[in-house]
Amino acid sequence: MRENADYFKLFLSVAAPRKNKSSSSTKIPTEDAVDRAFNDHVNRMEKSGVYGDNLEIVAFARCYSVNVKIYQREFAYQISCSDVEAESSAARLLHIAYHSWEHYSSVRNVDGPHSGMPNVTPKAMTAEGQKKQKEALEKGVMIMPWMEKVVTASLPGYVEKEKIRAMLEKCKGDVNLTVSRLLDDIQGEEERIANGDAYGKEGGGDKVEQEVAGMAKTSADKSGETIKSEKEAQNKGSEEPISGKQQAKPQGRPKKETARERKERQKRENMERKKAKATGSNSGNSKAESLAATNPAGEGIRTLHV
Repeated sequence: MRENADYFKLFLSVAAPRKNKSSSSTKIPTEDAVDRAFNDHVNRMEKSGVYGDNLEIVAFARCYSVNVKIYQREFAYQISCSDVEAESSAARLLHIAYHSWEHYSSVRNVDGPHSGMPNVTPKAMTAEGQKKQKEALEKGVMIMPWMEKVVTASLPGYVEKEKIRAMLEKCKGDVNLTVSRLLDDIQGEEERIANGDAYGKEGGGDKVEQEVAGMAKTSADKSGETIKSEKEAQNKGSEEPISGKQQAKPQGRPKKETARERKERQKRENMERKKAKATGSNSGNSKAESLAATNPAGEGIRTLHV
């Protein structure tokens, strides 16, 4: 391919930028762009494990002076090693099959040989065979490789090959109908994405945040009212004696101290320590009396060593 670059560049697909987003016309690719695309293609084909396509089969046929016959389900066509008819007709003929849109496979006669060189010998189809093939073709869809290329070039962006092939089969090989339906799918997808973003930014996202904030506020208000009512009940209970029937049931685990409550408690304790230190000239009994006055129940009193 490198030795005949001028010939193979003619068949290489080179993407050209559009003039603008609203225009369907494109600029003609520059010579430098074609050269870069060709070099990239050849460099990639030189690597192991990279599969070639129809262009590489043409290069193979011309390099080894052989003709290659390619069989598909609906038809077969031949790639010649030379533009000269005499040279082409005298060349050896090789046989391969193209199937599943992806792979080229070796071909053998049904009755052998089944090992070694294929040695394919084409045979004319019988009347029964022609009838079966005609029935199979009428039920199936004739999808040509050029159809896929035309559809791909007609779309504004990249679309998976599998999706294009599936739509071609669904449209019975109608290229125009395939392009139209794929464009409808692309437009519908863009509208769904746009509507989803609008819902998230304008309606859905803010609305959900407001609802969540409202639920949190309601829960906090209810929690505050509950705590307030509990405190009122406790204050009332401390003032009036509780009869046997009215005695409160023992509660479960004490409420866990929050970080804010712990901070406030530590702050109060520090203030008490400072007050105790400030009155250090007083006796230990006066300090104990002072603390007892702040906590009549005698709970939580710590012994201060002066």
